Amino acid sequence: MFFEPGILYRLPLYMIYGLVCEVLFTATCDLLSPHFLKTWNVVARESINTQPMWRIPGRDKRAMGYTFLWMLPIYALLIFLEPISKMLAQTPLMVRGGLYVLGLWFVEYTTGFLIKKISGRCPWDYSASRYNLHGFIRFDFFIFWLVFMLVAEKLTVKFIALTPALMQIFGG
Repeated sequence: MFFEPGILYRLPLYMIYGLVCEVLFTATCDLLSPHFLKTWNVVARESINTQPMWRIPGRDKRAMGYTFLWMLPIYALLIFLEPISKMLAQTPLMVRGGLYVLGLWFVEYTTGFLIKKISGRCPWDYSASRYNLHGFIRFDFFIFWLVFMLVAEKLTVKFIALTPALMQIFGG
């Protein structure tokens, strides 16, 4: 079986994991390095007059994190990590992590491209970073994505183990 039973009960868990990580990442970066996110935020690339007050240059001590609604279905795609992690179980950790990041970059590039086609702009625009590919992926984010994916891999086991309880609670 490709997926363990109860896949629909786990999808929200992957969405929550992704959104929480993104909000924590953006808040931490804005607090520690105010110019770091300017190289990926669409708003930060616009003129200072069109930016919301919380994006004006300078350290934002509120540590306000944010994400985009587009990210909900994108983070739901983490469900595919379940069968992939089983297939790669015997692969060394760093090789596995590197493969996960390559897969994530494929998803990030593809979804960014599609969202830009649909809406006219991609919620994340990495064009200002010198380590970007067409503004859709950032190679210098490798370590962040590596940690994100290796934690997600560990969570797949926990989420699968939690599924029977979720099914019982929510009537599956």
